[in-house]
Amino acid sequence: MKRITTLGIAMVSVLFFTACKKENSINIDQNRIYSNYEVEYDQHSNRTSVKATFRVDHNSGQKIELTYPSRVGFDGETMSYRKLMGQYDFNRPGNALSRSIIYYDIDGKEFSNSGQNMSGIDIPVGLNSISTGGNFFLPWVGGPIASGETVRVTISGSQSGSKTFIANQVGANYIILDQYKLQDLVAGTATIQIEREFSQSLSQSNLAGGRIKSTYKGRKVTINILQ
Repeated sequence: MKRITTLGIAMVSVLFFTACKKENSINIDQNRIYSNYEVEYDQHSNRTSVKATFRVDHNSGQKIELTYPSRVGFDGETMSYRKLMGQYDFNRPGNALSRSIIYYDIDGKEFSNSGQNMSGIDIPVGLNSISTGGNFFLPWVGGPIASGETVRVTISGSQSGSKTFIANQVGANYIILDQYKLQDLVAGTATIQIEREFSQSLSQSNLAGGRIKSTYKGRKVTINILQ
């Protein structure tokens, strides 16, 4: 039994380290490097966070660490590599959703892409409670849904976990929080936050291509869940 357990642990360790193994960009045909970017502005903290992940061939390929002089930057600042996560990140104050991410490959080719300068979105002032007794009509502060956008509302309670509601109908300026999900929330204090998301293919890229996702998050608002 002890031998089986030891073998099991060894196999898990091998699988873990294999999954975490990353390739260096100098060893890869530069046209096979797929770029994935995420730019997020959080109104609650008034900060913009940026993530860049490079992979072989496609979005689920092996992660790549850039080899100098290959590098990636945001709005003129170099992004830092996080070895444990296998990605680059950067944070700065204010809303910088529309600033540029610039990637240079090992051959010195430059690819510049910007996040979406999307309309802000927020929970309306005065919302302090939500009833689970039926569907809840929730308008938001900000422009209607544009083509390609998705709006999400997340309600998080200390005892009931979180529930997410989605709207993507172009032109809509409200979301229906359906009772089916609301009734799983426990009565008491919770937080609610709304976000707008837009994802698109890169305008400048190598042959492998890539995507960039922009997200605008509104304030976190404390509410009461009523049953």
